[in-house]
Amino acid sequence: MSHHITIRHFIHSLGLVSLLSVAAVAQNKGKVTPAEGEIQSGEIDIVRERKISLTTQNRNFEKIPASQAARPNRQPLKYQFTDQKLMVAPQKFNPVVTELPKSQNDQALYNSEVKIGAGNYGRFYAEANVNSRNDLPYGINIKARHNSTATGPVDGRNSGTSQQLIQVGGKYATNSFKLDGTIGYDRNQFYFYGYQRTPETPTRENIRQTLNNFNVGIGIENTKKDAVIDYSIKTRLRTLSTFTQANEYDWGTNLKATFPINAQFFAHLAGDAYVTQRNDSLTNSRNLFRIKPTFQYRTDRFSVLAGINVVHETDNLNELTKPTHAYPVLELDLMPVEDIHIFAGYQGDVHRNTLASLTDENQFLAPNVRLLNTEKVHDIYLGTKGLIAGGFSYEAKVSFGRYRNLYVFNNSGRDTSRFEVLYDQPLDRGMSNVINVSGQLNYQHEDWWRSFLKFDVYGYELKQLETAWHRPNFTATWSNTLTFNKKLIVATDFYVISGLQGRNPVSQQVRKLPAIFDLNLRTTYLITDRISGFVGINNILGKNYERYQYYKQQGVNFLAGVSYQF
Repeated sequence: MSHHITIRHFIHSLGLVSLLSVAAVAQNKGKVTPAEGEIQSGEIDIVRERKISLTTQNRNFEKIPASQAARPNRQPLKYQFTDQKLMVAPQKFNPVVTELPKSQNDQALYNSEVKIGAGNYGRFYAEANVNSRNDLPYGINIKARHNSTATGPVDGRNSGTSQQLIQVGGKYATNSFKLDGTIGYDRNQFYFYGYQRTPETPTRENIRQTLNNFNVGIGIENTKKDAVIDYSIKTRLRTLSTFTQANEYDWGTNLKATFPINAQFFAHLAGDAYVTQRNDSLTNSRNLFRIKPTFQYRTDRFSVLAGINVVHETDNLNELTKPTHAYPVLELDLMPVEDIHIFAGYQGDVHRNTLASLTDENQFLAPNVRLLNTEKVHDIYLGTKGLIAGGFSYEAKVSFGRYRNLYVFNNSGRDTSRFEVLYDQPLDRGMSNVINVSGQLNYQHEDWWRSFLKFDVYGYELKQLETAWHRPNFTATWSNTLTFNKKLIVATDFYVISGLQGRNPVSQQVRKLPAIFDLNLRTTYLITDRISGFVGINNILGKNYERYQYYKQQGVNFLAGVSYQF
């Protein structure tokens, strides 16, 4: 067992969230008048990110109504709080590639841009975003990107990388509906450079891996504000092929619909259908179908949603003890004072683990990894979120979940430079316990300073596995963006990840990986209305940290270049 969880810990965490909520309510009751700097917000739209969703819907599907006391001249504030359906997956962490502002001229009728840059490790970067006019009901977007390094942190060219992407998207919108679609291809070439040191260095061809992803999707959704039915239908096909002769196709269709019964009572229907086949040494066909009917009653200060989530899965290689699952769904939201919410819920679900999704998380996978879905038997959570005076918004949440087939990554015994997917599967079908305490604080000062701080604390109680290999106990992100005189943009990102452990399956040595501290700096200077220069410096602290055992990351690396907007 590792990181033992007790009910007492969970109750203490619930108490912490409750105290935060009471403190926020007390502060909100004494907030200043608008003339003294009150946040101009009369409505909070909670935009949730679901791991398997294609897009975000924020009209009637998951909206918290505004107070009747809200003034009509207020501008709505958009929150984007992460609703983590699976609280245990480590975050996508690759700060090497510098992301730059998409637009510097908000008045431009054509909002297109090209960038080109270079840096150390033999880096070359080029990107183009070509968009049609913004004032038309139809549009097209073309995006292309190349990002490569000739060398890396281990044995020069043996740890170089090369990434390419091209994507075309289009949309057509009327007063009644919006139709959009995308088609794209991305290629990621890298090398398994986490090999053990020997007198004879492996050749690049023997450690090469290439991931080819092709995806195409189309969707239609309602845009009529007072429609009888609010709906969204999306379908997407993704195919993955690799240099190591593995491939997978994954076709998913998602439906969301809301049926207003009266001003306060709504019926919601969500449905998903996924057809997946992975071909490696064996052919693994895996399908999943989900239907989730719920009913919601809401007023200006209170919302309750209840229903059932039914999931059916198939798998031709793995015997499923229970292929069909039914989980109750209950979500409560209370707004004791304006702009402060207290929420709680109980739910369960099945999370799809595909070759593509696992490769997105850890690209150094061994061939023929076992694929099993993770069942979230139930998740109980309590939290609070809202606006407080002075430009701050916040969220605090604690959850306790029980899982079957909880997965982790660890080095393979056949080749320690590659990773196996291990599942916590006790013989008595016992469940893994996971507790998560998270907090988020946002700050915005007029138009020149935005700050974002988020942390997560995880605790795991596993039944079969010794520990949650390569899963963090603590993660934190602190991001700041400052704009000076609308000409200079300075952004910083600070990441912390700790609690990582790995085991060498050959020597059986358990190793605690050093905590990751990563500081990045990005600057963009507007030379003219159309031309700007940018510099990005990543891993300023210069630590060759290992997110996964034996894979050292680049030290200090930079990217400098220019962009042109047209």
